[in-house]
Amino acid sequence: MNDSTPSPQMPYPSPQQPQFGYPPQPVVYQARFRKHTGMLILAQWTDASVVGSIHEVRAAYRGAQSHCLLAGWWGVFSMLFYNPMALVGNWSEMRRITHLAKANGEVS
Repeated sequence: MNDSTPSPQMPYPSPQQPQFGYPPQPVVYQARFRKHTGMLILAQWTDASVVGSIHEVRAAYRGAQSHCLLAGWWGVFSMLFYNPMALVGNWSEMRRITHLAKANGEVS
């Protein structure tokens, strides 16, 4: 009764057996960019959060940076402090997302 012969095993599944599974899902990133609007005396910030692919995050980054570059310089404090802080903060957030995308193999 004790048969020591191993049963033959196929290295690949047989073609008759259906393979179940889900296709790989795209990686989703979450980022928050700051839009700064400078006025003569006042300043205004708007945080823009985005959840999506690397391309959607890049589009939101470009939009936030464009807003800061066009509307962020119209006050003394905005020109010296607030707008440069928003620009550097947005750059830092995009850099973080780019590092994550490189680790996932989405960008080179």
